[in-house]
Amino acid sequence: MMIRSLFISLTFFLCTVTMLAQEANWWLNEPYRMVQTNLREIDAKDFDIDVYVKSLQDIGANTVLINVGGIVANYYTDLEFQYRNPNLKFDLIQEVIGELHGAGIRVMGRFDFSKLNEEMAEKKPEWLYVSIRGENVNYNGQVHTSVNGGYQQDYSFKILSEALERFPLDGVFFNMIGYQTRDYSQTYHGIDQSDADREAFRLWSGGLNLPLEEDDADPVFRKYRQFREESAQDLFYRISEHIKSYGEHIALCTYTHAGIDLYRKESHSNLWSSRPAWEYSASHNVKSALGSWQNMQVSNAAVHFIDYPARHAADARFFTEKRLAQNIMQGAGPDFYCIGRLDNLEDRWVLENVRRVFQFHKRNEAWLTGTQSSADVLLLHDGHSGKEYNGLFEFLTEQHIQFDVMEHWRITDNDLPRALSDYRLLIMPGIERMSQEACELVDHYVSDGGKVLATGFTSTADEIGTPLDRFRLNSLGVEAEFERVPKTQGTYFRIFEEDKSLLRTDVLSYLDLVYVWEDIALCEAREGANMNLGYIPPAMIGPPEKCYYTEVTNIPGMVSMDYGKGKSTLITFPIGSLYDHTRHYGHSALMQAAIHTLLGYKSAISTDALPLLEMSHRLDRQGNYEWFGLVNHSGQLGKAFHQPVSLPGFTISFRPVKEVERVSLLGSDKPVQLRTVKGGDVMMRLEGLDFYDLLLVEYKK
Repeated sequence: MMIRSLFISLTFFLCTVTMLAQEANWWLNEPYRMVQTNLREIDAKDFDIDVYVKSLQDIGANTVLINVGGIVANYYTDLEFQYRNPNLKFDLIQEVIGELHGAGIRVMGRFDFSKLNEEMAEKKPEWLYVSIRGENVNYNGQVHTSVNGGYQQDYSFKILSEALERFPLDGVFFNMIGYQTRDYSQTYHGIDQSDADREAFRLWSGGLNLPLEEDDADPVFRKYRQFREESAQDLFYRISEHIKSYGEHIALCTYTHAGIDLYRKESHSNLWSSRPAWEYSASHNVKSALGSWQNMQVSNAAVHFIDYPARHAADARFFTEKRLAQNIMQGAGPDFYCIGRLDNLEDRWVLENVRRVFQFHKRNEAWLTGTQSSADVLLLHDGHSGKEYNGLFEFLTEQHIQFDVMEHWRITDNDLPRALSDYRLLIMPGIERMSQEACELVDHYVSDGGKVLATGFTSTADEIGTPLDRFRLNSLGVEAEFERVPKTQGTYFRIFEEDKSLLRTDVLSYLDLVYVWEDIALCEAREGANMNLGYIPPAMIGPPEKCYYTEVTNIPGMVSMDYGKGKSTLITFPIGSLYDHTRHYGHSALMQAAIHTLLGYKSAISTDALPLLEMSHRLDRQGNYEWFGLVNHSGQLGKAFHQPVSLPGFTISFRPVKEVERVSLLGSDKPVQLRTVKGGDVMMRLEGLDFYDLLLVEYKK
């Protein structure tokens, strides 16, 4: 063992010198395939390094994320307040890094500073989280720490320094960051009331006391929420600077954008919910990161287990495979996360599905690296708009409209991947929280020729959520003041005959109304604006004999207006939330009419594929090729995700950037028919799609 340790130490030195010389920004310049093995204490008892490395090679991983320190140190730490794994047989991290580097696999070290071993916590009560009942939270011997306490603010830097001085890590990952208010049983313990948090908030806010409840109507809580975001970001900027002092090649990875290189996200199921897991979570996670930041990679993990209550039972294997495929099709790498090691998983059936995607990426990484989105539609994301965003995302995907996603507050920044003016259509799904600067920016975008579709109560609150009770976008065709009607049964909007003639959507010829079981903004149209639909006040609910309405108003449900060189349409109710809830064809038809008829948007790409096909379109940054990512969403039955059935044949039409030399499918040997059609467009016909594939279009030199 001593000889092996000396060999590993020499390998450390050689690898470190090489990587520091040539691997800066490796997370941006190289393809990556990540596997996160969240080691348990007991995994050290029989840890076989050769078996561990081989299991990663067999999958096709070129990056591994492994526990180094924090809650448990998997090495011989010298620090008093870092708990060492009692099952260590050898210096696990020191030896495994050398072997992984020797196999060409990068290593990211995992740290968790959200908890502290109970024996150590007793000695440092000032480091600990305090619940609204005045209690610490001890969960199976691990005690929650305070974000503003000495452990996270100071001692964590000592732990990081010890690890970075000993090990040539390629990256550092942090788990459970920020202000945690729940334990692993989802028990809510409230806003941290520790002395450290009280003092930090008092100084930041100019003397305010910590709120006791998370109440959006409370202005103090709204300030606290802002403090929580800013203080967590400030901590990570400090941590980032500290880690980068050990080498710019060390990638930072966690669940925030602040000071990091790889934005960590997860696609997982939820045993606490009665609804099926969202089928588009992986696509959303990748799109929202790549569409919001330049010079940042996204690391979206498909989680092996179903949820916290069942951490050793695997999620549906074809669902996991689909999530990994979505990562690839939206411009990221495959990323898989499990508890324990790959070789000792007790629910292993999914591993072959994981291997298929990793190997697909490995075979085709030359085509999958260095691409950019072709989308000319931008969907803004606001974490507070919930299902409204989901419904618009679902609609656009089913309609095969190519779109990017951007975090809504990012539009005012200068370092965006693409300027707002690059997009022909901006969609704002209930984006209530907007700064005055953001409102002015959107108005300017429309005035210069852009088109906006807004829904619900977009722009009616300030950036921290203070209700302002008025529309603040001048480009919308409604007066600022409105009346908010709460969600009520039996509420509808009439589709008038003149609406059907104007909106020109076949489905509407069969409909005279659509239901609206959500809050509604009753608005007055501005002079020069066009109105569609008519508000029907809540009808009687009861036995069939009493289920009817007696009034139809002219209060509009859709308002459109020319503004400068551009156009806007406001749908005055959360149509996305309604679509997410029932996928009703009436709501889909209205959104189609708003985008295509009222706003005049026409996609540069068309297909006759079923809505079950998810399609992405990405361009080579060097201009040598482009490709279409294809994912088949069949196979879902309620909460079950079975093997997809093959989709029938379909065509894709688009205008290539250059003259096409050949088209091919990278994952199958199915033929692709190609022909040029009127206007220089190219039409490709595929004879079906089994699960996922990549349609490559190569240009002539």
